Amino acid sequence: MGIDNLTPVSKMEGFAIQGIKGAARNHQDRVSHVRSSICEIINRKLREITGNLDAKMQWSAYFARVVSRYLVIVDGWPDNIPFVNLSSVSSSLPQLERLLNKWETGEIQWKRITQ
Repeated sequence: MGIDNLTPVSKMEGFAIQGIKGAARNHQDRVSHVRSSICEIINRKLREITGNLDAKMQWSAYFARVVSRYLVIVDGWPDNIPFVNLSSVSSSLPQLERLLNKWETGEIQWKRITQ
């Protein structure tokens, strides 16, 4: 028939590889979306509790630029997830989704402190 026997096999291999790449890309997109959602809720709730529309979470200088300035702390952060910039946290989607859910339900929240 003039059909190369390797053509269907190579097409199937290419399809499988593209599928894996697509799944990985989809996972990265979801991780990125959840991270963005967490950052948005952290900043929105910080602005709400401080009344300062310019307030923004500062991971690298959390105590100096957030705690000392606004007299608030993050309360309820899970012990098994490092309290660091979310871009430094693993790309574990379940961990990130857990953080987002806890912020949304109020299990993690900004809490006022006294000097």
